[in-house]
Amino acid sequence: MKKWFTLLLMAYAVAGSAAERPNIIWIEADDLMPRFMNKLGEGFGYTPNLDRLATEGIYFPNAVCQGPMCGPSRNGLVANLYSHNLGFYRNGNMRYLPAGIWTFPPVLKQAGYQTAYFGKSHIKTSADRPKASKDEALRNYGFDYVNCTGERYAMWSSLKKGKDISAIPFIQHLKKRGKYEQFVKDNSGPGNHSSMEEDIDYLDGFTAQVAIDWLKQKRKADQPFFMWFNFCLPHGPYDAPQRWYDKVADIKVPPPKTDSFGHDVPEPLLVDNRPIRNPEHIMGDRHGEVANVAFMDGQIGRLLDALESIGVLENTVVIFFSDHSIFLGNHGRMHKGTLFEESIATSMIVCYPKRFASDQINPHPMELMDLVPTTFELAGIENPNTVAKNGVSIVPLLEGKTSNGRKYAFSEILGAQSATDARYRYIVCGDQEFLYDHKTDPYEMKNVIKKFPEVAQNMRSAVQQWMKTTGPVHPPKTY
Repeated sequence: MKKWFTLLLMAYAVAGSAAERPNIIWIEADDLMPRFMNKLGEGFGYTPNLDRLATEGIYFPNAVCQGPMCGPSRNGLVANLYSHNLGFYRNGNMRYLPAGIWTFPPVLKQAGYQTAYFGKSHIKTSADRPKASKDEALRNYGFDYVNCTGERYAMWSSLKKGKDISAIPFIQHLKKRGKYEQFVKDNSGPGNHSSMEEDIDYLDGFTAQVAIDWLKQKRKADQPFFMWFNFCLPHGPYDAPQRWYDKVADIKVPPPKTDSFGHDVPEPLLVDNRPIRNPEHIMGDRHGEVANVAFMDGQIGRLLDALESIGVLENTVVIFFSDHSIFLGNHGRMHKGTLFEESIATSMIVCYPKRFASDQINPHPMELMDLVPTTFELAGIENPNTVAKNGVSIVPLLEGKTSNGRKYAFSEILGAQSATDARYRYIVCGDQEFLYDHKTDPYEMKNVIKKFPEVAQNMRSAVQQWMKTTGPVHPPKTY
């Protein structure tokens, strides 16, 4: 408790008045594979609003997550800590975050920002508040306004087990509108699509509406704001409303680019993903991803329209990213939890045409950890790389500089680490090492570590130095 209140009383140097600073929105997708975007992917996704952000912003194709599962990614981000700092490598590892843990939102509050959180939350409560609800936990971590609207897979699973889900805001919304029984019927069997006729009666549409209501009615117009908006989409189940399936019905979704690895892969890199069990279902899943992404994109459009309608879009930095990516049949695998491109990519777009270049692709490596000091610098907080516990601000890159001091971006799972730069990815797992040249091998099929020993040595040393200097290193924790 003492450490928490000490944090709130700390003062940070801030440049400029609150009126001069931009609003900042993080829009986070769940399990989005970059290839399923249109302009930035392989041209088959239905993503006009992501295309708009890409056209007006800067895309970072080599932005990676630190922990390629929902829990490690999101909890590490709010605390600006790596998985090895927390002992949080996979979703089941941790019940609570450590007592008195540092989180980034209070720094923004000190700088005069309103802070708001909407949508899915895999973020754990702290050990000194074990009985706090998800909303309470996030308020304890420094968010002024919180609405954890629900999580699609968790609701679906709870329904199957006969659990009471009546306290979830989305369920309360459905009951008020007389739609709950329709929702239960929609979720009564595998492969069902939502039959809801209005977007607000599907979870992510409801979440968008809650955020829009806050923007229009509840925020303080005389203060800048920081919003972290969390989609459950495009994470399965692939149950977007039928009209969205109809919208993408004529899209020719390509099959997976690969059906195996190009070499043997050690077991730690395979623990949290699995071989395709039903090959006949994979194209259905991939088309479902297209439909889910299309629905998500529609809600992004609603958020952008709301910002424009209240006159703040021009002065709002919109940052879109995913917590990680997903295999969806590539390499013959499903799910995530490993260090290949299909698992650690984040689909990062930064859009603020008032200040930064438009329609750019920047290959410089980036980590999700970098979002925290980047947000601090955008908010006018001086020495952002020092105030943040980890990461390096990318504002210099957004301003057109060739470097921000980062050479490699790092990721990890239990027993393996990786380094990514503008061309190569290096993975080490025990005594086995892999190097992929994305210039000639974008699907990571050929281990070229013997061909480029100097590159491998530099990246090997970088991983070792990263682990050494960003300690402590903890084994998996369940406290």
